[in-house]
Amino acid sequence: MPNKLRAIVLIDGEHYVSVLKGAIEWAMKNYPDREFVAAVFLGGTEKIGSPEEVRKALPIPVYFSSEFPPIETIIKVAKEYGADVVMDLSDEPILDYERRFMIAAAVLAEGLKYEGSDFSFGPLKLLNISKKPAVKVMGLGKRVGKTAISEYTAVTIKRMGHMPCVIKAGRGGPDEPRVVFGYELELTPQFLLSIADRGEHAASDYWEEALVGKIVTIGARRCGGGMAGKPFYTTEVDAVLKANELEVVDFIIIEGSGTTIPPIVTDAAELVISAYTPLEHVTKYFGPLRVRMSDLIVITMAEEYNEDKVNELESAVRGINPKAKVVKVVLRPEPLGDVKGKKVFLAMTAKKHDIESTIIPYLEKNYGCKVVDYSPHLSNRPKLKEDLARGLPKADVLLTEIKAAAVDIATREAVRQGKEVIYLNNIPVTVGGDLSIDEAIKEVVNKALDRFRVRSRDISK
Repeated sequence: MPNKLRAIVLIDGEHYVSVLKGAIEWAMKNYPDREFVAAVFLGGTEKIGSPEEVRKALPIPVYFSSEFPPIETIIKVAKEYGADVVMDLSDEPILDYERRFMIAAAVLAEGLKYEGSDFSFGPLKLLNISKKPAVKVMGLGKRVGKTAISEYTAVTIKRMGHMPCVIKAGRGGPDEPRVVFGYELELTPQFLLSIADRGEHAASDYWEEALVGKIVTIGARRCGGGMAGKPFYTTEVDAVLKANELEVVDFIIIEGSGTTIPPIVTDAAELVISAYTPLEHVTKYFGPLRVRMSDLIVITMAEEYNEDKVNELESAVRGINPKAKVVKVVLRPEPLGDVKGKKVFLAMTAKKHDIESTIIPYLEKNYGCKVVDYSPHLSNRPKLKEDLARGLPKADVLLTEIKAAAVDIATREAVRQGKEVIYLNNIPVTVGGDLSIDEAIKEVVNKALDRFRVRSRDISK
């Protein structure tokens, strides 16, 4: 018989000790593939005596804690016994849905399985295949600024003397992993339109990051995402194997898509959330899983008018993972060409309020242009077309992010009208937290380098 899975069980005081004893003994007989090694008492006193009486009655060691729910005790006991699975024999009212998700997130973050009588979660089964130092960049939602932070991470790594490769799996990615050597290419409207004319998504993040950051990227694809973040289908694994073989690359960044978690073992992790991320997405369900997995948590859109929301999010993530560094940033536009003295039509995915209150004044003050009209609808093609028809004729220049319909709709229309096209980058600017975004990324990179030295020994075995 193959090696048995080592299991710890969760129990509570709403069950008589004799019932708990019977349930554990029943499990020992009916789960022959498992070895039950310990129990963690969750709480409740209605039907039990003293802790010592419980310990004497049950056939496995029992651990108690003053914490409720005793998440850190569960993790500590699981590690001590080398557990593979945490089996929940508890019930309402000790564990409600919210507390069960808190436990599930913590258990899955340790690479363990969490299950009960009618549910089973994880583990995520991350593959240890990267032969180079690697960082994953995860997000809690779409449009949180993950691409901006991933790109800035890559540029920072490049400044540190490495050549990074960003692996980006999108819902519109290529059928086979596509390598782009951004430092060999020139970012022009004609080049992006030639990509679109081949039937490819020219505004895909892997093209943007390669061309803007002058780095190597690999475009991949994924479909679906589980509750804990596992993609249903992804070519990220193939992309990592391809990155392993690129001699010019000596550092890998694997960027999640939406809320999915790249299924690859990395040496460090960054998590990007925004001021608009609902608090319960951080504190409930499987938000805490991502927080616990992270070395650096970047809160974007941390504008002054979002201060209360940002402070709530900061407090929440520090409560879940006090070891992680937290940095608060705002994203500011950086035209990749000269717009001074020009009339600009601006196209972005940012919220209307942010464009009007912050982005337009910033562009006009710092780059000397005049924004004559704008569209916040790069991701809404019909509305984008309406905005372009209204505002582009008044402008000299289309200034646009490389996202969504920026190429096949916005760029194509600007070229048709004979307008100049200048692309836009988003730069994170630190406004609070433990340290600057540059310092924080350097710390993550150095952690990854140190941890890789240990992990590489496992890969070579």
